[in-house]
Amino acid sequence: MKRSYLDFFPSAAITFNKNPMSVFNITYSRRIDRPDYQNMNPFEFKLNDYTYSKGNTNLRPQYTNSFGVTHTYKYKLNTSLTYSHVSDMFARILEPEGSVQYQTPRNLATQDVVSMNVTYPFSYKWYSFFTSLTGNYTYYKADFGGNRKINQDVVNGQIYIQNTFKLHKDLTAELTGLYITPFIWEGTFRGKAMGFVSAGLQKNVLKGKGTIKASVDDIFKTMRFRGINDYAGAYSRIDAAWESRMFKINFNYRFGSNQVKAARQRKTGLESEGKRAQNSGGNPGQ
Repeated sequence: MKRSYLDFFPSAAITFNKNPMSVFNITYSRRIDRPDYQNMNPFEFKLNDYTYSKGNTNLRPQYTNSFGVTHTYKYKLNTSLTYSHVSDMFARILEPEGSVQYQTPRNLATQDVVSMNVTYPFSYKWYSFFTSLTGNYTYYKADFGGNRKINQDVVNGQIYIQNTFKLHKDLTAELTGLYITPFIWEGTFRGKAMGFVSAGLQKNVLKGKGTIKASVDDIFKTMRFRGINDYAGAYSRIDAAWESRMFKINFNYRFGSNQVKAARQRKTGLESEGKRAQNSGGNPGQ
């Protein structure tokens, strides 16, 4: 494959906002993702008695071309449709070699992704929430010769919801959740559904200058990867977990005078009003 130090990565965006309540945005971009050190490190690492991991010194960068259309309705409801084509996509391939198998990053031929995302924030009195819905269609294709072929697709989605409850003027509660349907990871691993539920309490202290927040991430410890890999005659079942359940206490304190900030905001407002009046031939405050 021919390589060069010179390449082009253009990007463009067009916005149609004739009606401020209904705005369309069209985008295009091309980017490059280079392999990191670990993906190219040729030394072997033992994962278990039958599986080893090693890098690939011949790994090439992957290129992504993305096209997107976004519609914003009444400044809140955002709907976007995106198509991405990835060439030489990175993928960790499990290949048998004697009585063991090696997990090695390879360049897949192509990956095509069609994605739709909908986001909407809502607020009413003591309650507010933000939700994001995403649906994807992904197609993977590669041919490394012999029985080492990849030709599979998947439709999956995810939903994220963040709820905020104002229990008191200085006390708020938060409940968030994420759910991901079954998916394909790096071209060959078929992952099962996963997600989490997290919660927290936040209280304003020290006359509103400080905040204390206590939270628990992944309460039910459901954010774990479980999947299977069936490639080139090698079958593997994977169950991976990490320290996703955590209890955290955060304290934030805001320095400075609120009166000074308020005075600056009033000054900025008067200057803006004066400029508008000057442009229209009137006086500030008229």
